[in-house]
Amino acid sequence: MKGPLRVGLLGAGVIAAPHALSLRSIPGVEIAAVCDLDPRKAERFQSQWQIPKAFSNLHEMLSACSLDVVHVLLPPSAHMEPALDCLRAKSHIFVEKPFCLSSADCRQVAETAQDENRMVGVNHNLTYMPAVLAMISAAREYRIGAVEHVTAVYNLPMPGLAMGQHGHWMFGETERLILELGPHPVSVICRLLGEVGQAATAVSGKTILTNGRTFYDTWQSSFVCERGTAQLLLSVGRDYPNMWIHALGQDGEIFVDLRRNIVRISDKTKYQRTDNLMDAWRNGSRTMSAALGNFKRYFQGALGLKPPFELQNESMKGSIGAFYDALARGVEPPVGAAEGTAVVRGCEAILESAPALAQYSVGIQ
Repeated sequence: MKGPLRVGLLGAGVIAAPHALSLRSIPGVEIAAVCDLDPRKAERFQSQWQIPKAFSNLHEMLSACSLDVVHVLLPPSAHMEPALDCLRAKSHIFVEKPFCLSSADCRQVAETAQDENRMVGVNHNLTYMPAVLAMISAAREYRIGAVEHVTAVYNLPMPGLAMGQHGHWMFGETERLILELGPHPVSVICRLLGEVGQAATAVSGKTILTNGRTFYDTWQSSFVCERGTAQLLLSVGRDYPNMWIHALGQDGEIFVDLRRNIVRISDKTKYQRTDNLMDAWRNGSRTMSAALGNFKRYFQGALGLKPPFELQNESMKGSIGAFYDALARGVEPPVGAAEGTAVVRGCEAILESAPALAQYSVGIQ
């Protein structure tokens, strides 16, 4: 393409800043406009990031700016229609997770993108965490043979839950927690094992929120996927953050500590009598090296010697950078409409298989 890619940000909420930061690190890309229904919000973001134009109407932005790409950074319930509008205006789109609220909506966006010859990217940034990238790379190299089972634990503090701050979109309906947070671990499961085919889910920790909605703080799901089985524990409101992924293969295992950005690989060795000792030696050295590297980057960022090191920003840069690299090369993005749809379908399977949510049914689509 001639000249820099002109990018518009649709939505000026909290997630817009990591997107802007990531875009500023990509050569040949310029943020040309920001749009938000709240004009004051759009103008504040415009001033903060020195963006040429600010709008409060998407159609005005699309007609005035001739944008190559639009990042859809709205609440999940507002993803589909703006995505369709951007595609019909001949802009590629990069959509925050979840891609859409249903797999049927996802497919409609995908079909429109195909009709308009536009690219779709979806921000499954957890799959771009450095340790998760190492896990995926090791799995693709068959370091542990074929991956047969994946366990994911996503246990998060959520101070606002106990404090009665229930104004966020995810608290508006019982199923929204899964649609808001579920795509993170489900995206890694789908990346390793393919689409979810069957699911069984149990929920617990029932609470009635200040808005009158029923909320479950713990979700446990078992999956049968294309290439193996998986289990997911998603829980919120706990005191201790604990997030990890374990992949079990024919010839070994990979463990990723998401909180600490550390990966441990145990595979078959030729040392029959000292196998456990060799494994402890290798993984102990790898863990210490990773911990020191992380500490060094955090410390340098804290002192201002280098940009601040935050894992979310690192994963966002990786996810967004991969999309723009695909655009530059004219190939399908690594996380496009198909994978975005598969992850939403996995979240639907969780909701459909939870007895407590018997009223939620979108059918197998």
